[in-house]
Amino acid sequence: MAAFLFTRTFWVAGQESLVVTHPSEESAKYESIHAWFEQSTWRFHSRSYGMATWNQGSLRDDATWAQGGELGLITAPIGHWRIGLSGFFIFEMASTPLDMEVDGMRNRYEIGQYDVTHRGQTVGLERLEDLYIEGTWKSQWVRFGRQTIETPFLNKQDGRMRPTTEEGFVYRRDLGPWKFEGMAIWAVSPRSTVEWYSLSESVALYGTGLHPTTGNTHEISIESGSKSIYMMHVDSPTKSHWKFHGYHLWWPGVMQTHRVGIDHEPTSEGVLLGFHYYLQTAMGEGGHIDPLRAYMPVDHTAQVYSGRLGISQVDGKRRTEWTLNGTRITDDGRYLMPREWGRDPFFTFLPRERNEGMADLWAATLKWDYVHGHQEWIVAAGRYVLPSWQDFSRNKYQTPSYDQFYVEWADALTGFWEGVQLRTMVAYKWNDDPTLPDFVKVNTVNMLNASFIVDYHF
Repeated sequence: MAAFLFTRTFWVAGQESLVVTHPSEESAKYESIHAWFEQSTWRFHSRSYGMATWNQGSLRDDATWAQGGELGLITAPIGHWRIGLSGFFIFEMASTPLDMEVDGMRNRYEIGQYDVTHRGQTVGLERLEDLYIEGTWKSQWVRFGRQTIETPFLNKQDGRMRPTTEEGFVYRRDLGPWKFEGMAIWAVSPRSTVEWYSLSESVALYGTGLHPTTGNTHEISIESGSKSIYMMHVDSPTKSHWKFHGYHLWWPGVMQTHRVGIDHEPTSEGVLLGFHYYLQTAMGEGGHIDPLRAYMPVDHTAQVYSGRLGISQVDGKRRTEWTLNGTRITDDGRYLMPREWGRDPFFTFLPRERNEGMADLWAATLKWDYVHGHQEWIVAAGRYVLPSWQDFSRNKYQTPSYDQFYVEWADALTGFWEGVQLRTMVAYKWNDDPTLPDFVKVNTVNMLNASFIVDYHF
């Protein structure tokens, strides 16, 4: 695959699944296979990604520059059906020794550009990413196979070279003004990996955290859960820019998580409102008959409230959004969702940290989003009040409370450089507690992380 891509002189590493318009209702006819391929959609995407982290004092600093490539195809339709496929490679251009421990401390961010399951392997990383067949009718759409999906619980979490990709069955249907989506997922290839894993194998690839009752490393082993997870999503008709929705995830024998919400999003100017409620409970044995190895206790319950209030303003080609966001994870139990499957769906999420694995959490952010022409600026500040890092029953990953400042700039170039996208991300997190040990602070607080990304789409 890599040799083929090199001979085509295309460097590609796309972050999104292949997206094109749906096939027409009329059956297409082709004079030859050559004509069929000529009317198919080819995609090339290049990504060059530099990232660096600076920690306080003498704690380890790291940097890496990764380059990679993807080639993808969606065939022209035959009747209602077509096929999509894509593959990629990644290799290291330059880097600090990411696989080595420095004073007993491991790298956290930069290693995610490659394969966290084989920390010394940074070249020759390849993965067949998309491989599916899909069909489209007037009000229905179905896709079977390997694909990239976007839900509150399973999503691309695109902050490295590659997104998270899933294998399963997805069905969508319009029921008048109502929209319905159902899916069954049985395999996943998480971001920062190159292999495909069953659901039970995918959990804890990024780390296990601490067991909620013993405080020891949580040796998770899922043996009693279903081979698949099932999700359902319902959207109400939009009325005066208001929309109700429900999203439900079931993993029989392990857990279930539900989200219901209401959102108000004006077409251009107006008030932005949103409120989401999450309820999570264990199912069966929580994944294993041994409570020390189960993913969650049999009596587990977690509740989350997340909301936002803001305003959207439009002036010609300028759009500005101000939002005040808040999240509360109650003290009922730790909110759990495998980090390998996606990032936090809360309004207060900012890149470079997560609140999954927490109970009794308060978070608030102020966010400014400014778009002018082909440029976008995001500036955000947040405060995250967490349980003590020593309270393993409420704090799975020993994360201390922190404040965060985040800046992002993106530019989709035009003219001669059309197709090139530039992006810069800077995150600074800090904590003023002088008693925090080094292993708690490193790559978590009192640190600066910066990224610069160059994408080319063709």
